[in-house]
Amino acid sequence: MCMKDEKLRPYAAGPLYHHEALNGTGYPNGVTAKDIPIEAQIIRVADEFEAITAQRQYKTHVGIVDALNIIIDNAQPTSIKGGHHSLKLLSDEVRYGKVNKQVVKALFKVTLDDIEYEIASRIDYIEYLKEEIKRLEEALRCYNKMESAFSQSKKEYYRLYAQGYLRPNEKVDLIPQTLNELKKSLKEREEHIEKLHQETRQIRHLVV
Repeated sequence: MCMKDEKLRPYAAGPLYHHEALNGTGYPNGVTAKDIPIEAQIIRVADEFEAITAQRQYKTHVGIVDALNIIIDNAQPTSIKGGHHSLKLLSDEVRYGKVNKQVVKALFKVTLDDIEYEIASRIDYIEYLKEEIKRLEEALRCYNKMESAFSQSKKEYYRLYAQGYLRPNEKVDLIPQTLNELKKSLKEREEHIEKLHQETRQIRHLVV
């Protein structure tokens, strides 16, 4: 496809060689490190990471750290023996793994940047949720007074007071439910951020 399009032709080597392995065990031509363009080496690592982490119908989801560990294993030099490997490849098999270690290190940085951006975005929303919870806690106090009031006038007074804390689409009678939903949402997001922090700590300790 790339060779048929003049604009894409300069990039054809990337897709053509991205299934090749530095140690010569890839395809379609079984070439080794010296013959695999750097763009193809980058695409291979990116393609492996996406293939491992993507959740699809035919496989379960693999976490980011586990995926990186799999790619680290693929970067380790190996001596692969078999009749279909020619002797000229043996030196490359011992010297290289399947993927470029420098590209894997770059993937660490990209992954960390992506996680840290996600953390920053989620923290902003968490602060918003905390403010919303404070607002609805004030509304709940009025709601509870409304529920415990004996006279209808007092009930109506606290209903209007509670209404003053609500947004146009919120209803006084649903204040407890809305508040509980917000607290549940906050807890889930705080737990997810802690998981993301754990991932960043684990990734920083990875060695390729």
